[in-house]
Formats: sequence, C-alpha cells, structure tokens
Amino acid sequence: MKPALFLICSALLAAPARAVEPASPAMLAGAWLPEDSHRLDFDKLPRVPSLHAVVSDVRAKGSSPTSLDKQKGGVNQHNYLAHHSGKFWAMWSDGPGIEDRVGQRVKFATSADGLKWSTPRFLTPVPPQSGPDSPHYGTRTDKGSRYISRGFWKRDGELLALASLDEAAGFFGESLELRAFRLKAADESWEDAGVVFKNAINNFPPLKLRTGDWMMSRRTHDYKATGVHFLVGGVRALDAWESFPVLGSASELKAEEPDWWILPDHRLAAVFRDNRRSGFLHRSFSTDDGRTWSKPLKTNFPDATSKVSGLRLGDGRYVLVSNPNPKKRDPLTLAISPDGVVFTKLLYLVGGRHVDYPHVIEHENYLFVAFAGGKQTVEVLKLKLSDVDAVRMPAQPLIARENPPPPTGARRATAGWIDLGEDGGKLYLTAELTVPRRGESAALQLAANSGLERVGISIDAAGRLGARLDRHETRGPELKAGETLSLLVRVVAHRSKPDALAIRIGPAGTIPKEADSASDWTLLNEAGETQGNLSHVILHGSREAPSFTRVRVAGTHAELATAKPVAVTFANPAP
Repeated sequence: MKPALFLICSALLAAPARAVEPASPAMLAGAWLPEDSHRLDFDKLPRVPSLHAVVSDVRAKGSSPTSLDKQKGGVNQHNYLAHHSGKFWAMWSDGPGIEDRVGQRVKFATSADGLKWSTPRFLTPVPPQSGPDSPHYGTRTDKGSRYISRGFWKRDGELLALASLDEAAGFFGESLELRAFRLKAADESWEDAGVVFKNAINNFPPLKLRTGDWMMSRRTHDYKATGVHFLVGGVRALDAWESFPVLGSASELKAEEPDWWILPDHRLAAVFRDNRRSGFLHRSFSTDDGRTWSKPLKTNFPDATSKVSGLRLGDGRYVLVSNPNPKKRDPLTLAISPDGVVFTKLLYLVGGRHVDYPHVIEHENYLFVAFAGGKQTVEVLKLKLSDVDAVRMPAQPLIARENPPPPTGARRATAGWIDLGEDGGKLYLTAELTVPRRGESAALQLAANSGLERVGISIDAAGRLGARLDRHETRGPELKAGETLSLLVRVVAHRSKPDALAIRIGPAGTIPKEADSASDWTLLNEAGETQGNLSHVILHGSREAPSFTRVRVAGTHAELATAKPVAVTFANPAP
C-alpha cells in the first residue's frame, strides 16, 4: 500500500463513528404526543389485539402453593422468555411473602406455542441455609439468601439460565454473584454451571456484539454509589469478562435496571430507569462497543420508574415494552421505532391493574411479552407483528384531563412535611379508621405535589391492613368490618437504606403510643425506597362515607395531639 493511502485509511479507521445526538432528549415523537409527555392520556392509546396466557399464579385464591411455602400466596416476578429446541421457555423468581426475601428460588415452565404452559418446576436449588426450615425463611435479613431470576442465555448451542445469589437483607448483599445453570435436555433439569461474575447482577442476558464478544449490564452490591457497569466478554470462558462503568449513572441519576440495543451502524444505545423519580427514561450511547459511554441524559420518554425491555426486530425496527405512566405501573405499552433512537408509535398492551417487569422476544412474526401481574402472576401476551403494523396513531395529541390539584389550603398546610430523599427525617400521622365492608377497599396515600403517591395505608377487600412504600407492600392483620379504630403512622426517611413505614392500631378517639420495638407495631414495612417530598393526602374510596377521617400530620408524636386536621383530596376509583 502506498504511504499516502495508508495514512488516509489509518485516519479513517481511527476516526470516531458518527455522533449520536447524545444531548438530544428526543426519544418519543408524533402528532399524538403532547408537548409535555407526562400529560399523555395513556388509557386512550391505540390498542393492539393479543392472545393472553397465565404461566403461574401464586395468589392466595386459585393458587397452588408448593410444600415449601409457609404463607399463602407468594411472589412471581422477574419474568424472562426464550425459544430453544422448538419450545418456549419461561423463568421467574418465586418466593415467600413479597419479592426477594430469604428462601426465594427460580422456577421455569415450557410451552410449544407460548400459550399453553407446563406445570412450573424449580430451576435453582434452595439457597444455602435458607429453606422453609430456616427461622429466617420469608424475612429480609443478611442471615439468609435468595436467588433472583436473570434470564436465559443461548451460548454455543446450549441453553443457560442466569440467576443472582446474595443475602436477602437489601439490594444487594456483599456476597452478590451471578451464576449460570445448564439445561440437561434429557429430563429438562438444570445443573449448576458455576459463577459467571462475582459482585454482579445483570438485568437481561448477554447479547453478541459485532466483535464477537457478549455484553450485558452489571450492578454491584453497592451500585447506588458506583453506578451501572457493562460486562464485555464471555467468549473465552463463561466467567471471562471485563467491566466498564457508565460514568454519571450514579451522579446524574440513580440508574436502575438498564436495557440496551445495537443501532444500525453498530453504535449502542442504553436506557435507564431513574430512581430519583424524574418520571423519564435516561439514555446513554457508546461508539466503542460498550467500553465507554456518554453521560446518561433525561429523555422525553415518560416512565413509571419500572423495568423496560427493548429488542431489535428481524426487519431492523425496534420495540420497547414499558410502563410509561409516571403515576403508576399501569398500563404496559409497546413502542416502535424505525431507527432505535426515536420511537414514533406507542400502543396499549394490558392495564387496569398493576402490571410490570416485561420481557419481549420475537419468534416467527410474533412478539411474545412476559410480564408480572401484581407481582403474583407470570403472564404472556402473543401479538402478531402485522397487527402491530396495522394500528395507526391519532393525528392529534392525546392529552389527559388534568386531575384537580390539592386544595390551596392543603398545599399551605402541608408544605415541607418530609423529604424522603434526606436521611433521618420523620413524619407522624394519625387518623380515625372505619373498616369498610367486605368486598370494598379503601386507602390513605401520602403524595408529592405532582400527585405521585409514595406511601400508602390501605384496607383490601378482605379487610387486611396494608402498608406500601413505593412498589413494596406488606400485608398485616384482618380487621373487623365496620369497626372504628385509631391509627398511628410513622415514616422514617433514609438515604443509604430503604425507608421505614410503621403502623399501630389503637382504640377510637385516642392516638396510639409510639412503639418501643419493631414487634410492637401492628405492621412494619422497611423494604421501599420512596424518594419524594410528601406534601398532601389522597383518599381512595367513598367520598360520602370515607374510611379515613380526622387526618392529622406532625413532625413529632407529641405534636399530633394539638395538630389540626389537614385538607385531603379524594380520588376514584378505589385501589
């Protein structure tokens, strides 16, 4: 090669790939989209027909708990799909109580058509010293462990199932590791293939890059400080990886549960949920196969602070399944993009209830979407791509009717209640509670000025008391219908660990005393991270005969006695 030509070729090879609009917030576009995407009427999005199946259901009614369950019901969450050897495979986390407690394991099922599923079986063994005979089973403690489902990986012709293992106290334990289990085709059982990477939990299984390397996301046990990384490798050996950080994923946002895809020119685009609750997805790009990433920036794609699942289709387009409603994980939608950068279609898949944690795959001109219903069911939708293509978006913005703001007096009276992003702050609330009739429900929600409900005290249709911190709910005793009681509620904010919500019940007309120990509270929830500035009360249920009355708020328990009732906002329907 001539010297001049060699220099020109070298310069071209060394030049960076074409820049990907890293400073642009545009990720969703169309005549149907309001200028403020949070004002989108999500219930009016066009619908796409689908077939529906339930793979597993651990709700107390209609469920078939295994002998390992000490409690009714349980959790089904972290759903993944794959198609391998002529079958569909589903895997998910299955455990006692709410998600990710001591003793949680991974289950799987198979299907010939993605709609009729086999009886679920365990994929992972019992976590070390954490079976139903353990005194810690079903609790949150570092004295026990849990498996968390992490997806199927088709590598070198064999099917691997990934699962993380760590202590079950928080997110995550210092012993955190990502493990692989190998399918034994003869009897469809699984054998432990060993550790894939220490101090790592992925979000989706690896995808292959143009270099031949595999890549998947990584969060460490202290990811809230270190941010998100990407692991690149997995070719030379199952455990041969390099880890590359996404700078700014901890400082610019509290990045959670990333997903990524390969753009047509081999650049990579990654999206992150923001646990600081901006209500939007953040996005980052890589031009060097995942080694370095642009600083994650907020897009205009709305998000409920939930998990998303994206995919490049065989025809080159891209789809993204997510919970875009910033107020709740309802509905689940399908977005379509021609280039993987800007999505121009947003379709309603399923809703009217809590639906989340999707995983989407493509097979023979169909999309299959696995998701969780209320964290207790594993469900699958089957959509024909031609039906997706046939749906047309409206030519005018779909603007939701604005909910009435809290009364002006309530805003003045409740300013500065508590910022749950700070450490050590406390909020006390007392109220009179009249337990609704069986079959009816009611809730008292503590919300931010935006209307986002962060903390909830509820009575379900069976009369059970509930305590909710963000997406984590704890259920307590069953109360007598029609009985009037008094409530003491205490919220404690933490920066480096989950917040705490405690409820104590007492006789009507009194303010229950603050409990001295955790066991003295009627109900305790220490599993949620709410991240919000609580500013007003929203009541769900009957406006004519509200279940919660005389709601008072104070900064200390002693101040409740002289506090005046606060103004409240009513919302329907009941939860």
